[in-house]
Amino acid sequence: MTEILSLPPLELDSAHGLPTSAVTGEPKRPVTLMVSVVAGWVSVAVTIVAFAQWWWQAAHVEATFPTSARLIEWFDPFPVSALAIVLVCAVAVIGVLMVCAAGMTAYNAWAGNRWIRVGSLICLGVTGLSFLLTWWFTAAMVPLAISILFLWLPPAKKFFAAMDHLRSRSPVVVPTTNIRYGPQPLIGDIS
Repeated sequence: MTEILSLPPLELDSAHGLPTSAVTGEPKRPVTLMVSVVAGWVSVAVTIVAFAQWWWQAAHVEATFPTSARLIEWFDPFPVSALAIVLVCAVAVIGVLMVCAAGMTAYNAWAGNRWIRVGSLICLGVTGLSFLLTWWFTAAMVPLAISILFLWLPPAKKFFAAMDHLRSRSPVVVPTTNIRYGPQPLIGDIS
């Protein structure tokens, strides 16, 4: 009779002094990192609300479309012209970029990817495009800046180092020899 093979348990040393989760084996996320993640998702929500508010104004072509965004005010296009369509698409693209930037910051902070500390600064730069739109969009920069600030605090740095250490360990190799394919003998079959 042979033993049933399984993967060995995940054994972690003290991940740079951080306690590890008994369920996942990953280092526990510090409160400062959780604040950063929540602030990143708040930035996403603010951008979505800003886009909805802008869309409502842009939908009223004669009343508020010409002043719905700074970009549209600067070009002052005829509401049903090709330029107006291009500018509306530009506002939508900027909104999508802002949501992606804040969401990417929040997600990668949660996942423990160290590169997001520098990447979040680039994301803040992308969110700076909000100055072309409205103050509602610009308000999304505040929670994102808070999120970035908390990413640069020492507990977050310690968490990222622990996650790097966890990922750098050699992967568990599943044995690939002596694998029997095809029909197997029945349990208790002596032949």
